[in-house]
Amino acid sequence: MSVRIYLSAVMLASTLAVPAQAQDNPLGATPACGPVQDHPDGRSPQALVRALYEIVSGPAGAKKDWDRMYRLFAPGALVTATRHGPHGFLAAPQTPRQFAALNDRLLGQRGFFESEIAHEVHAFGHIAHVYSSYETRERPDGPVRVRGVNSLQLLHDGARWCVLSITWDSETPAHPIPARLDRAGT
Repeated sequence: MSVRIYLSAVMLASTLAVPAQAQDNPLGATPACGPVQDHPDGRSPQALVRALYEIVSGPAGAKKDWDRMYRLFAPGALVTATRHGPHGFLAAPQTPRQFAALNDRLLGQRGFFESEIAHEVHAFGHIAHVYSSYETRERPDGPVRVRGVNSLQLLHDGARWCVLSITWDSETPAHPIPARLDRAGT
C-alpha cells in the first residue's frame, strides 16, 4: 500500500468518525461566537459583563431583552446557578434559554437589580476570565439582598467577545467576597 493511499484512507476514516454536526461546521467555517454582529456589547470583556447586568435587571413585571442576552453567548454556552442549601451546595448548569425561563419564573413579578461591585479581567490571546462581584436589590435604591461573585469564561472569535460560560456563587459568612473584589472591604 502506498503512503498516499494509506494517508487518504486515514483521512477518510477520520472524517467518518467525526459527528455529522462537526462536519457541517468545521473549525473556522463560522465564528465561534455565532453570526458576526457589530454591536457594542461584544467589543470588550467589560462591555459584555455590563450588558449582562443591564439585561437581568429591572422592575417587577418588566420584560427583559432575552434576545440581546442570547446574542452574547456562544453556541453551547452554559449558565450555572449555584445555591447554598440545608443539604449542602447545589449547582444547576443550564442553557441561556433555560436560565431566561427560570429568571422570568422566579423574578418576573418582583424587582431585581444586579450591579457590579468590582471586577478582574485576566486575558490571554482570544480568551478571558472575568471575576465580577455583584450585589442585588429589589429596587435600585433598596437594601442589598445578596452579594456574590460571577465567574465568566469569554472568547474572542476574531470579530467579538462572547460568553462560553457563567457560574456564580453567593457570599456567605463562611466565604465572604475577597477584599480585591469588594469595594466595601477596601
